[in-house]
Amino acid sequence: MKKINYNNLDQDLYTFTLKNGFKVYLLPFQDKKNYYAIIGTRYGSIDIEFDNPSGKRIKTPLGIAHFLEHKIFAQEEGDDPFVYFAKSGVNANASTSFDNTRYYIWGVNDIKKNISYFLDFLLSPYFTDNNVLKEKGIIYEEIKMYEDSPEWVLDDEMRKNLFYNLPYKDKIAGTIEEVSKITKEQLYEVYNTFYNPSEMFLVLGGAIDVKEIEKLLKNHEMLNSKKKKPPVKHLTYDEPSDVKCEYKELHMGVKIPKIRYSVKINCDKFKDLTNLEVSMYLGIIIFALFGQTSDFRELVTTQSLTSGFFVEKNRYANFATIDITAESDKADMLINEIDKVLDNVKITKDELERLKKVWIASEIRMVDSVEVTVDNVYSDIILYGDVYKDRIKSIRELDIKRLNKFVKQLDLSNRSLVMILPEEEN
Repeated sequence: MKKINYNNLDQDLYTFTLKNGFKVYLLPFQDKKNYYAIIGTRYGSIDIEFDNPSGKRIKTPLGIAHFLEHKIFAQEEGDDPFVYFAKSGVNANASTSFDNTRYYIWGVNDIKKNISYFLDFLLSPYFTDNNVLKEKGIIYEEIKMYEDSPEWVLDDEMRKNLFYNLPYKDKIAGTIEEVSKITKEQLYEVYNTFYNPSEMFLVLGGAIDVKEIEKLLKNHEMLNSKKKKPPVKHLTYDEPSDVKCEYKELHMGVKIPKIRYSVKINCDKFKDLTNLEVSMYLGIIIFALFGQTSDFRELVTTQSLTSGFFVEKNRYANFATIDITAESDKADMLINEIDKVLDNVKITKDELERLKKVWIASEIRMVDSVEVTVDNVYSDIILYGDVYKDRIKSIRELDIKRLNKFVKQLDLSNRSLVMILPEEEN
């Protein structure tokens, strides 16, 4: 077992790997009573085509990763996992993203018993023709719910606008037509490919005894009975730097127009930077241009250009995006101001140093949260393949020369806009 100081604060991270490739990350908190655990696999909605362990190319329906997440909770006998955990005083849930699926539990009771059961049900799938058919009706309703949500529609339509070939353009839940094609045989195929220890890992934090958890995992019969398999080959796609569609307009039952303004950035241009460094410099730029103390925020507030907006960055393979979501009955004026900001990216040394201090203070506050710390470790593994061990040190090392070089290389010209307007009166 390897011990690492996490974030250069009073927090340690312990990590080890079982013989079958299952990786474990443990974060013991001395002053907490709760715990939070995530078991994840590097399998998400974009993995619609892959090579199985025998080397055969497999193509599956859209939405099957999300469908499988639902069906993992099916049991041949005994309590449904949600019922089991509820009886134990523990909460459970799961989610599917583009590039991973995670299962998580949190609570204060019987940690060893609940972690052991957590592994048991994840490693013992039970798919039948009947339970697959029954689940389809549930998924159909979920898809319809997303299609009726302006927020989900903005997100889905923007990804269609941005990408030509990358499968991020497709909905995580798939379509009703595609989901209708899913069979139990396909579920077992993807399960046996991606739900193997070599693709999975556990992040557990809170009131834990590291040695006891290590012993539990190394002696867990079902977990250790699984054999190590070669890494899954995830497909890659050629993708142009420009956006597929610059503008799309839709009409839904909204009172105030909603917009999603996105910038598509090809990260292959930053040859001398790691993915982590690209993410950090983009974060600083977004913070400076659109953050709480930015000129843009003051302007749109004083001129009432929006009733609410938020800005985030996302990563899609070798592309990053800056995504601005807003409500506005002065959309043209708001978009014009966004254009101005993105056309004139300038950050001074003093401003960079001020933003770094704010960022570091935020990191220090977050490290006291079991849930946030575990989530950060999990996200680092998915995004960077390893744990971002000293976030504060990395922030301190951001410098104005490298930032200016990054800004000079940064191409913000590939932009797209989706607008949802109120339904027209008859």
